[in-house]
Amino acid sequence: MAAFAEGIPSFAEGLPRPNVTIDEVRRIAAELYGVAGEVRELGSQQDRNFLFTESASATEAHGRRVLFKISNRAVRRDEIEAQNEAMRRMHAAGHPSPAPLPSVNGRDIETADVDGAPHSIRLLTFVEGTPLIDFEHFSADTIAAMGTLVGQVVATLAGFEHPGLDRALQWDLRVGEQLVEELIGYVVEPERQAFVLGALEDVTAALAPVKDELPLQAIHGDLTDDNLVATAGALGRPELSGIIDFGDVGTGWRVAELAVACTAVFHHDPARPLAVLPLIRAFDEVVPLTDAEIDALWPLIVLRGATLVVSGLQQVAIDEGNDYAEAALNREWTIFAVPAALDSRVATSAIRRALGRTVAPGPDAAPSGATLLDPELARRTRIITLDHTSTALRDGSWLGDEGAEAEAQLLLLAARTGGVAATRFGEPRLTRSVGVSRDAPANVATGVELYSTGDLALTAPFAGLVSSAEGHVTLTDGTRTLVIAGARGLIEGRSLEGESAAVPTRVDEGDPFAEIAGWAQVSLQLGEVSAVDAAAAPVPRFVTAQEFPAWLAVIGDPSELIGLAPSEARAEGAGAGETLRARLDTYAPLQGHYYAHPPQFERGWREMLIDTDGRHYLDMVNNVTALGHGHPVLADTVAQQWRMLNTNSRFNYASVAELSTRLLETLPDGFDTVLLVNSGTEAVDLALRLTKAFTGRDDVACVEESYHGWSYAADAVSTSTSDNPLAAELRAPWVHAFDAPNGYRGTHRGEDAGQRYAADALAELERLAAAGTPIGTFIAEPRNGNAGAIEVPPGYLAAVYDAVRAGGGVVISDEVQVGYGRQGDVFWGFEQHPGPDGEPIVPDVVTVAKAMGNGHPLGAVITRSEIAEALADQGTFFSSAGGSTLSARLGMTVLDIMRDDRLQENAREVGGYLREQLLGLAERQPLIGAIHGRGLYQGIELVRDRETLEPAAAETLALCDRMLAIGIIVQPTGDRGNVLKVKPPLCFTKESADTFVAALDEVLTRGL
Repeated sequence: MAAFAEGIPSFAEGLPRPNVTIDEVRRIAAELYGVAGEVRELGSQQDRNFLFTESASATEAHGRRVLFKISNRAVRRDEIEAQNEAMRRMHAAGHPSPAPLPSVNGRDIETADVDGAPHSIRLLTFVEGTPLIDFEHFSADTIAAMGTLVGQVVATLAGFEHPGLDRALQWDLRVGEQLVEELIGYVVEPERQAFVLGALEDVTAALAPVKDELPLQAIHGDLTDDNLVATAGALGRPELSGIIDFGDVGTGWRVAELAVACTAVFHHDPARPLAVLPLIRAFDEVVPLTDAEIDALWPLIVLRGATLVVSGLQQVAIDEGNDYAEAALNREWTIFAVPAALDSRVATSAIRRALGRTVAPGPDAAPSGATLLDPELARRTRIITLDHTSTALRDGSWLGDEGAEAEAQLLLLAARTGGVAATRFGEPRLTRSVGVSRDAPANVATGVELYSTGDLALTAPFAGLVSSAEGHVTLTDGTRTLVIAGARGLIEGRSLEGESAAVPTRVDEGDPFAEIAGWAQVSLQLGEVSAVDAAAAPVPRFVTAQEFPAWLAVIGDPSELIGLAPSEARAEGAGAGETLRARLDTYAPLQGHYYAHPPQFERGWREMLIDTDGRHYLDMVNNVTALGHGHPVLADTVAQQWRMLNTNSRFNYASVAELSTRLLETLPDGFDTVLLVNSGTEAVDLALRLTKAFTGRDDVACVEESYHGWSYAADAVSTSTSDNPLAAELRAPWVHAFDAPNGYRGTHRGEDAGQRYAADALAELERLAAAGTPIGTFIAEPRNGNAGAIEVPPGYLAAVYDAVRAGGGVVISDEVQVGYGRQGDVFWGFEQHPGPDGEPIVPDVVTVAKAMGNGHPLGAVITRSEIAEALADQGTFFSSAGGSTLSARLGMTVLDIMRDDRLQENAREVGGYLREQLLGLAERQPLIGAIHGRGLYQGIELVRDRETLEPAAAETLALCDRMLAIGIIVQPTGDRGNVLKVKPPLCFTKESADTFVAALDEVLTRGL
């Protein structure tokens, strides 16, 4: 500590890099270390680093790579010795890092003249890997891994002592405040300079009480994404593999090591400053943080950013040609500005919550009975709900510019009936959401808004000082402040105006102190805040759901000050987590759910799902809700029918016959009978029962990698191992699975794949007949949906249909997933398959569900009367809800909407556009092996190698998680788990297609 204690030198002169040419580097390296070979410079702000690649020997694949380092002449020899010792400690602890190599004279450190002055020279082993900074996206797992490694480095260096650790180093955050003050002149833009100085003032105030309590030890000092190296893992994610650049090793605050590491996250995800929380949590698990360190952490993060900004600008000014420093300037500003923009009290609250530590409470309204409003007016105040539960917000009225208008209209209408209308504190408003977006919306209210139809006088709910400035009135008692935006000060009937308005005026509880005209926002803040402060840097009116719980350290619920009941503000994601736990406790986990940590969806609109935080996600998987979510016509139909009648199909009513007629009109002549059921599973199960009765045969043929349902019979013919890993092992003897007709990666490929698959199937039909088990039923989807919208090769179904019928069997086309207009150019999937005469093939039985009811349990078996009547000997068929008045009316309305909204045509047009965009994306993204499907039933197959077609299953799963984080719902399918389902509601737009493709492109480009 001697050098630090003796006094801190000025940093104004800066530290230009050693001035040396490549030729000089080659000469010095050869003379001192006997090193020769290809050489290139690596970036450094104040030293010079050169990578040598030596020539390979006859037995080596490539030559040795070593790092030749010329230290800045200001660095003392004992400081370099300390760096070498720190590297050895890292090696001993199992952390890959550079190691000093001996010179020809056997020394770790040599000295050579560079630009007329002696400089320390070293040769170090080269740590292989890619700097973490070169990976664009950091997942939460990667960020946590950084925290674990940083904690391990701190633990390894604990107790390390060396004279060279006591340094007057500009990167030592103990001198950070002085450094910024000395170099602030290099920030020439006035606004930026003011921002840095304001942040520095806050940092100084926050650090002063805790500085003396922060533990000191040896630290690396620069564990950033520049100095952590990684390899690309199987998922394309970085896997940390080493630590480089020990040039900043020295004594410092232990928590400074963590602060420096945190700054590496912000420029990768600037919209989410709290993305660093997994890093901090992981560090704390290795090296538990003290309370003082927690309080100091965010101010130190901001201070580190500020030192980067001023030092970088200085380096560029004094060291012409330092491209490394020049290129870092914009990044360094982001590293500073992102954390500096977030109140450190809020950030510290978030950190404490993440670590499970005690969080100081925010301000308490603590009403004494006095309120802002007259008690009678307060009793009449109407509270308006604007979150996902709002029934007043409907039909997407909250989106875009209409959202603000809808919000205002609801509040004004409520104010006209009650005198005053108020919003809710901590409510994630739909009206402040932004539709589908890459980042979560800032839509959670930090205050309560008041609306009135005229002027409204406000009385002080507690005694304090009142001031007014720029449309903000504040009332503070020193421990809490009531901030009213959109108001003017009013004392003893006199308006507070001009310069005198900013001078605090004393008022007692119950005194009039402000007046609003139509609108105001009321927020309760911790501590003493002036009106000028509130106007210049107010608490944001809205914050993200992730940040809101942390803001509760600074703000409180002002509802009671208005005479209202407290709002039920909640932690971000808490509802979703509690709901998932309740689901797992009571709803059999066998039924599964998407995602490990799923959002809680309670609302939808068109092709969007909306969670309880008001965030909108693009729904790419919901082929069940073919019309889209929340269709108003369908909702009105259902409500009206419930009011009229809902009963089972054994009663005589018109809608069941009308729906049956409408269904038959969509099919070729010959189909004349409809049986209504509740689901696709029931439809398949009933179809198999019908065909067995009709043919008198038990044996059924199907194709591999297919799914048809969960009932005994439907599951028996479902061969997909993604749904049942034991499908083949548990297969009933009466089920015979043909090879999946997959022309992309199956047994047969190419233009004649359909004929060859058909030949195999026909041979198997002959074998089964010869064995005394002739096939009675063949069931298949006209496009293998569960496998990923895989095309059934041309000619296959026509040949198999003919052969099955020639042998006395019948065929079922399972259209549950792929039919009902979803493919765009055809209403039924079988229509895309021509027979020998060129006309579409025609099955004997069609099964349908999903889209038929738009999520309501409704399905159908459509066939010929002789097939249906074959079951008559076994009794009548009955489904309580399948043909109910409600189900039938709803089914007809779905068909009406599909016709009126031209949804089949939309599937063709938008689906074709989407396919074109995806094919273009596949040309530049090698992970995409193929685009399957048509219309709005497509599949994106991901492969690690386009020649071997190795499935990229892990990458597909990781991609789905990453897409969720940026607002896209997409899921894997297929037996290999490597195909993305692309089957959104049929109202899908070109704009949504562009959003999906852009998001997919971003994830595949930036990494998973």
